[in-house]
Amino acid sequence: MRLNLGGLIPIAGGIYGLLVVYRLVQVSKNPEANELWLRKFGPLVKILSPLVVLFGIAQLLGLFR
Repeated sequence: MRLNLGGLIPIAGGIYGLLVVYRLVQVSKNPEANELWLRKFGPLVKILSPLVVLFGIAQLLGLFR
């Protein structure tokens, strides 16, 4: 079984999105801008980030050949 290492990119992006939504990483150094971004995009990123991670795992395992 060969791994497609290109799947690591969506996995990393999805994990980063989750870290941002759970406020472990900040999008901006400005706290007000960070809070505004989270209010605007937070719910969407919270839903899409796990899906992006799953897509990356599927790509890593070669399910999309």
